[in-house]
Amino acid sequence: MAETQKKSTKATKDPETQAAEKESKAQKLLAEASRLKGEAKFISGFMTFIRQQGIVGLAIGLAIGTQANATVKSIVEGLINPIVAFVVGSNTGLTEDKWYMIGKDTSTTNYLWTLGNRELIFNWGQVLSSLITLIAVAAVIYFVVKGFKLDKLDKPKE
Repeated sequence: MAETQKKSTKATKDPETQAAEKESKAQKLLAEASRLKGEAKFISGFMTFIRQQGIVGLAIGLAIGTQANATVKSIVEGLINPIVAFVVGSNTGLTEDKWYMIGKDTSTTNYLWTLGNRELIFNWGQVLSSLITLIAVAAVIYFVVKGFKLDKLDKPKE
């Protein structure tokens, strides 16, 4: 019986009410289309911003640098540091090399100067090892980006 009442109420609506409902539905559809168009324009503008500002290149460099860090670090520590330590004449490895500048001489260390119980020790091997790692990581990133032409992804600024 409820169905017959719905059918009868639809049939009893006057043409003005039906036209007003259609116009209301059309206005809602236009508003929704306008909103979607605005969102599409926003997303398009966002993508243009990313391409113009070089964010793609930055993200690629960060990702490659992060992933390549462990490999490059192990290559530096496993191959380059032993060669440098051999050239320098260190048995303990490059990162353990130090300059003992000021301190009290012991049986294992000889300081350049003695000044009471104070110590001044420069870890030059650790600094040199870190610089070698930095140069190696930068070289790997450069050759990967140039080799795969990833630097062409960014849109040049006008």
